[in-house]
Amino acid sequence: MAGKDKKLKKLEYEHDYLNRKTKQLDNERKNGDRSIESKQILLRLKKTKLAIKDEITKVKEKLGKLTKVK
Repeated sequence: MAGKDKKLKKLEYEHDYLNRKTKQLDNERKNGDRSIESKQILLRLKKTKLAIKDEITKVKEKLGKLTKVK
């Protein structure tokens, strides 16, 4: 179970990092950087962040099932 807990913490850290980066890029785009490259990077980061959020949900569900069995 400790392995799952570490995986969850790692995923949450990555999600938090991507959340900060997407906010930073959103602000840069509001302040004038409207290039195609910045939009592509932002979309890729948001998709990755969403995938990580889904994975966090799966890991939490698995942890919940493991703790209910005991």
